[in-house]
Amino acid sequence: MEISQHDYARACGCCVETAGRRLRSATYRSGPRGTRLYNLAEALPTVRPREIAKGAIPALLSAATPPEDTLYVGGVEAAEVARRLIEWLPDDARTRLSKVQNFFVVSVANSNVCAAPVVENLELLRVLIGLQPDVLKFVFRAGDVPDMDRMSPAFAICNYTTTTKEAA
Repeated sequence: MEISQHDYARACGCCVETAGRRLRSATYRSGPRGTRLYNLAEALPTVRPREIAKGAIPALLSAATPPEDTLYVGGVEAAEVARRLIEWLPDDARTRLSKVQNFFVVSVANSNVCAAPVVENLELLRVLIGLQPDVLKFVFRAGDVPDMDRMSPAFAICNYTTTTKEAA
């Protein structure tokens, strides 16, 4: 998911310059008319506690643009972003993510894609599931419970590569 600097500022109640300083180290791509679109998973940990208390996280999730492909979250390259996000999560959000991760593992184990290459990389895939847009919304109570039985096998295939094994 991506968010513009202006949408970040509006959601957090800060000025655009402050948003720019906070997002300086976040990954971005150029959007329409030169707008910088930042990775939401990298932007979330920059939100201040008082802004969180005022509802900035649901506002960011609402303003963020989901990717066209909601299953592919970046593969191995996104693993470090996912780990940093998980470390930052508040306790209640981390608990919800843990439940989703457990459902993910069970769903993959019960599916036809449960083969040695996928199982070898299950821990990395378990970390990456936190970046999937529907999961991210659920973790912050901004969305419904994702259908993990349906999503998990496809997610595992989309985010598994031969280099996943090396990264794990």
